[in-house]
Parts: sequence; C-alpha cells; structure tokens
Amino acid sequence: MKRTLIYVGTSLALILSLVSFTDAQLGIQAIDVTGDSISKGFNAASSFPCSNGDQETYNWITSRTHGSSFCSTGNEDVFSIAERIECEFGASIFSAAPNNSESGATLLNDLVIQAGRVKTYLTAQPVQRMAVVFLGHNDNCSGSITKVNQSCSSTDLDPVNYCKTKSDSFERELRKGLDVLISTTNTRIGVMAPVRVSQLYNFGGKSNCQLAGTCQFLWGTVNICGALTRDCSATRVADTYTTMKGYRDILKRVAEEYAAIPIGGSSPVVMIGGQIVGGGTKAAGTSVIFSDAAWRYRFRSDQISCCDCFHPSAAGQDTLARLLKGGLTCSRVNPCCKDIGDPVADGKCSVTDHKRTFYAGLFQ
Repeated sequence: MKRTLIYVGTSLALILSLVSFTDAQLGIQAIDVTGDSISKGFNAASSFPCSNGDQETYNWITSRTHGSSFCSTGNEDVFSIAERIECEFGASIFSAAPNNSESGATLLNDLVIQAGRVKTYLTAQPVQRMAVVFLGHNDNCSGSITKVNQSCSSTDLDPVNYCKTKSDSFERELRKGLDVLISTTNTRIGVMAPVRVSQLYNFGGKSNCQLAGTCQFLWGTVNICGALTRDCSATRVADTYTTMKGYRDILKRVAEEYAAIPIGGSSPVVMIGGQIVGGGTKAAGTSVIFSDAAWRYRFRSDQISCCDCFHPSAAGQDTLARLLKGGLTCSRVNPCCKDIGDPVADGKCSVTDHKRTFYAGLFQ
C-alpha cells in the first residue's frame, strides 16, 4: 500500500507539473500579432516630450528587452507576453521584431494583409506558434465626428453611424483573415475582444503632457477618436459602446465557430458584406481561442498615456500582458465592467463586478 501511494503521489506530481507547464505557455516557441497602434506601443512612454509614434519596445505582446535576465521587465517596465513565456521556460522564444501590427490599422482594411504576413513569419519558426488578432478600435475611432453623413469613402462604412465600419463588413473581413491564419500548422490563434474605448469618458479631467490642460482639452484640439471624444457626450458614449459591443460580439461568435472546426475541416461558406467568403481549411495542430479579458477590464487613469489620453501607457501595456497571459479574475483590485443593459452606463463601465468572475486570457 505504501509503495502504491508513493507511485500515485509521484505520478500526480508529474501530471500537475505538466499541466502547469501546458497552461503557462502551451509550448509556444514563436509569437506574432495582427493589430493596431496598441500593439506597436504608440506613445507608451507617457512622458514629455512625447514621441507621437510607435514605441515598440513597450508593446504588450512581442517586446523582449530583458536580455539574458529572463524574469526581468527591461527598462521600460513592461513584462510582455513573450517575456513572461521566456521567464517560465527559462529560454528564448521567437517573437516578431517588429511585429506585424500597424498603427492606424482597421480590421476592415488590414487584417487579411497582416494575417498573411503573420503566417509567413510563423511558418518559418519552430512549433508551437501563436498568432493573435487584436483589432477593431480604429474601425470605431477612424470614423467622422458627425453621426449622420450623406456618404462615406466606402460602401463598407455606415453613413448613419459616423462612417464607422459596418458590422457585416467587419465580420466578412474577420472570416477572411481567420481563413488565412487557420491554414498555418501548429498554431494557437488568439482572438481578442477590443478594449472598451468608451471608458475614456471617465478620464477627461486627467492632465495631458502634450499640451497644457486636461485630456478633454487635448481631445477638443486634436482629433483623437473624435466620434467619442469631441465632447464625450452621453450620446457619443452610447454610440461608441454600441458599435464596439457589436464588434466584440462578432469576434466572440466567429472565433467560437472557428474553434469548433475539426482539424482538416473547412470554415463555413457564407454570403456576408456583399461577398461569398469561407472555405478555409484548418491545418494540423491549429486551434482558436477567444478572450474577453480586455473588454471586461475597467482601466485606470495611470494606464492611459498622458501624451494622447488614448493609448495605453507602460502600465497599461503591462496590464494587457498580465490579463492576456493569466486571465482576469474580477476583484476590488481588478474590477470588471458589469453590463446592465444601459449603453451609457455600460460604456462608462459605471457598474463593476468584484465577485471573482474569471475571464480567460490567451493561454487558458
């Protein structure tokens, strides 16, 4: 009996260690991202003089500035996902430098192109691999300041919703991009919900370090997501929340649909946004996961860059990495946005959840 208990205990310890290893990093050896200025670390240093440009060493996912000290953050104090994996693994992995995100990118116009570049990069790297989709912010924010317009620059944009990306067009391009990514063998594809941009309403009084005055003064002077920030009215908050919630719902639904495709199976062929799309084949060893963590998190003032009062600061980038690596457990320290069906309150994240609800990151 004693011998049996020893064997069982030893086996259990081995299983737990393997589970811990798998949950922590899934054997990821290479990582890249389709994204926008958030994933380029735009203005993340959050100090005067402002760079008003990409600061990629601050980005939350692929930055590697810790040298041979695998469990340090580097001078910028952002412990990226790549660095967190290396810390746990005790060895270097491959991360695209520069990554294949692009400031100003929209899912509508850029996902398919970026997905092709990510596939090219990852295919040349050892397995297992990770490709992340983190887009949608500029599909909302690159629209016009006025809600109703006679026309937009493209039929994919909605003239009665600030010329933002139409939902059907958004879904069409998401499906096309995922068809590219699922054809990459031995790749974990993480589809992320966007950040709840409408929360910016809460920080209009924050001081900016670009011009004198507050963030609201800066937003009124420079067009930064003007459909929301021009005056941060209740109408603009509700409209921004409703649009972004629509994008988030599409990302979740389509990601779950692609997750259910068996290896060797094909994505559904559908008519959407004026085109027939689908039919991509899921390659061997490839999986799809959705994370709602970025959408649910209620961010703080110090997590927003004082340079533009829009992009994540170093603290914000580090928080993104933490949430997407380990997931988000709602608490008083990490409050989550609790939706109550009021688009203004939900847009501001006025009601919070502290009840230990868990939202998975990209590794759970």
